[in-house]
Amino acid sequence: MRVIAILMITTNRLVENLDPRAKIVSFLAIILCIILTPITRYKDFELYFLLILSLTFFSETTVGQIFKRTCVLIPFILAMALFVPFLKEGQVWGYLNVGYWKFAVTYEGAWMFLNVMVKSGLSILLFVLASSTTTFPDFLKGLDMLRAPRLLIMLTSFMYRYIFVLIEEARRLIRARDMRYFGRRYKEQFLVVGYMVGGLFIRTFERAERIYSAMVLRGFSGEIPCVKRFRLSYKDFLFTAAIFILLTGIVSGLIYKIGCIKIPDARVWIGL
Repeated sequence: MRVIAILMITTNRLVENLDPRAKIVSFLAIILCIILTPITRYKDFELYFLLILSLTFFSETTVGQIFKRTCVLIPFILAMALFVPFLKEGQVWGYLNVGYWKFAVTYEGAWMFLNVMVKSGLSILLFVLASSTTTFPDFLKGLDMLRAPRLLIMLTSFMYRYIFVLIEEARRLIRARDMRYFGRRYKEQFLVVGYMVGGLFIRTFERAERIYSAMVLRGFSGEIPCVKRFRLSYKDFLFTAAIFILLTGIVSGLIYKIGCIKIPDARVWIGL
């Protein structure tokens, strides 16, 4: 029983224990295959969905948590793709009457809408899984070890560290505005919001100068040190190789061919 419990714990934390480089390369390959696959090959997207679900099974994150976080981002994608069926030119499929307006829905627009929603949904699922199994500093360290541009990594790191400070500063400005607001007209409210944005920009610029001066005085040379030391193991190579083999089988259609193989003499296999 103890061995089974240890195996279950190891299996549930397989994705978390992987090197960030292996996860970045594997997840990026999955996203590229999802984007480049034509929407007419709907069976491929079913296999991509099953692959993401299997990766969720090998992590501590549950399927419910993944879908709950995904539902927060899906409305933004839906709002951006909602007008595609009406704006894409092509053969008219039908009409939608909204009051006095009449909008034509084309076949090309409907396929484009389906293309955007399916690929965006799967990519968001994979992105949520990656963010749930990898901390942001580990992700940046993985990009650094993959020889990503150092300036981009440094800017992203500073943005992640100080975005919460800027949010708190914006909340202070909003509280100050609410305490000084006495129900004036909308035009004056827009002026106040403009002043708030300008004040927040000035405070951000001044804070950035103070932080940079303090870092230079403490010996900052452009490289952010990391406490963790990552090292690729055989698990990382096996995981990456398995992902690439599965993607090759899905893209080439080899999985369908294996599923369609007919055994001439099934009695041999029944006997085994």
